[in-house]
Amino acid sequence: MQSNQSKWILLLLCVLTVIVAVPLPHKFSYVYNENGRLASGLIHLCTGDYSVFHVNPPLSDMIGSLPAFCAGTYCPTTADLGFSHFGRMEYKAGDVWIKKNSDHFFWMQLGRYCMIVFVLLGTIICYIWTKELFGMSSAVISTLTWIFSPYILGYGCLICPDVPSAAVGITALYLFHRWLKRPEMLETFIAGIILGLAELTKFTLLIFYPLFIVLWILYRISEFKLLSRQDWFQQLKQIIIIFATSLLIINMGYLFEDTGKQLGSFKFQTTLFTGYKNIKDIPINGANRFENTLLGKIPVPLPTNFVQGIDTQRLDFEHGLPSYLRGEWSDHGCRYYYLYALLIKTPLGTISLFLLAIFCTFFQKGYNVSWRDEMVILLSGIVLLAFVSSQTGFSVHSRYIIPALPFFFIWISKIGNVFILRKRFLQMIISILLFWSMFSSLWVYPHCISYFNELAAILPTPNEPYSPQEPEGTPFIVSLLNAGSRNGGRHLLNSNIDWGQDLFCLERWCLQHPEIHTMRVTRWSSYPLEQTKIPSHGIPAENNLQPGWYALSVNDLYNREKQYRHFLHLKPVARVGYSMYIYHVTPEDANRVRTETMESEH
Repeated sequence: MQSNQSKWILLLLCVLTVIVAVPLPHKFSYVYNENGRLASGLIHLCTGDYSVFHVNPPLSDMIGSLPAFCAGTYCPTTADLGFSHFGRMEYKAGDVWIKKNSDHFFWMQLGRYCMIVFVLLGTIICYIWTKELFGMSSAVISTLTWIFSPYILGYGCLICPDVPSAAVGITALYLFHRWLKRPEMLETFIAGIILGLAELTKFTLLIFYPLFIVLWILYRISEFKLLSRQDWFQQLKQIIIIFATSLLIINMGYLFEDTGKQLGSFKFQTTLFTGYKNIKDIPINGANRFENTLLGKIPVPLPTNFVQGIDTQRLDFEHGLPSYLRGEWSDHGCRYYYLYALLIKTPLGTISLFLLAIFCTFFQKGYNVSWRDEMVILLSGIVLLAFVSSQTGFSVHSRYIIPALPFFFIWISKIGNVFILRKRFLQMIISILLFWSMFSSLWVYPHCISYFNELAAILPTPNEPYSPQEPEGTPFIVSLLNAGSRNGGRHLLNSNIDWGQDLFCLERWCLQHPEIHTMRVTRWSSYPLEQTKIPSHGIPAENNLQPGWYALSVNDLYNREKQYRHFLHLKPVARVGYSMYIYHVTPEDANRVRTETMESEH
């Protein structure tokens, strides 16, 4: 009876996942270079060429391009793209994809619907694993925090690897945990297959290989005297089989592309793999520190573009990129960037549940299960978060921490045992916090990429006292509920708030205001502006406010050059999602802002 009830609850949670996810794919224009991802996936499927966008493994791109592939849409060719020593032709591939396919966005929408499969996978695994560890009440809590997480709602329907890596990553750890509890050959091969699929989603999950070994040793340490030497040797062989199976899956994902190529024959671009101390000294055609060495003769059991992709990914971190945090720009990243992003982009209800879980762990009885089982969950999340935070070449996209989130959601859910222990007061507190978390996330729906919690409205930032104002006539309670996301640009930019997703919302607003004949627009979407009905007339003049209509991205309001910072002195007439603001500048406004700007500079 309880088993049937559990299945019905899981089915209802899956239906809820579909209900909140299905309306999203058609609402957003291309996020930055999403068309390049789809085009790259199409090239992978059509030609077996993985060099175009090898900075990420290809699985999510190929899944997103399946409808376009099945329909036989135009696939960019080498003649379209030209030649590049190290790939990275995804931007040009995306432009060609749009130019050659007049119905390009229809296939993009269908590709986004395919990505919802990963969100559903996360729902199922969160529920099943939590139920096995903590019970059914906890399973509902962990699954609801997954479904209504702004990160999952915001990025789950997009063709990008973050949510797929979270869903397949948590599945890989779940199956590895099953192997830890029952180290038999069937579990061994299944764990290896899913580990390989996880590695085909995101290079971040390469940390799973050392993590699996550490988890195995820690999990078995309490059985050290009970296991014979033969038992240890047998399990070590199974670990090797897991890793070998995963390598086979990775190679199958790349169609065994030049697998076995000697290490010394690669051309790398980073100081780590070239041996150069300064990245500026590396030859344009690359180099290899292993060339003409014994190590260089070793065949690499990985596809060529998987290896090259790791090097290319690291190149971005070695070069460094302009990074923005709390109103300040720098040339490199920050170690606490992702922790800070979690603090202000996670619903406060969820953060409160996390703190309550810590309290119950140390000060209450009846909430903990085997330390080994909790260790697998919590240590995996911490290692992923620490690994991402350690890459400080740049800190731009907080979505990089999405693979760690389901582990924390599952661990938090241990507080669901309060419904078994029948502690009425705590039951009420947990229910309120869970509702608060869900309501806070749904308040900004469907603009979940731009979500910031209430702390973003009150936490001070060093160098930027201004934030975009609410349009005239906004009710006080609405303005209050919007305050967190409206102030998000003071804390984080780029894909944290405006990744180009709201261009269609701007188009709909313009259609509702036909009296506007010209508008100057700044945007981050890779969707062609000329294919919309936005009456665009170029971009705003820099540092020179003139009368007229403007639509500005939050990224440009706070950008490093500050050429549009004067717009923060004006009250917008409308807000598009939380990522773009519309201004109608009168001659009086222009004169006033010029005067205020001159006074502030003096």
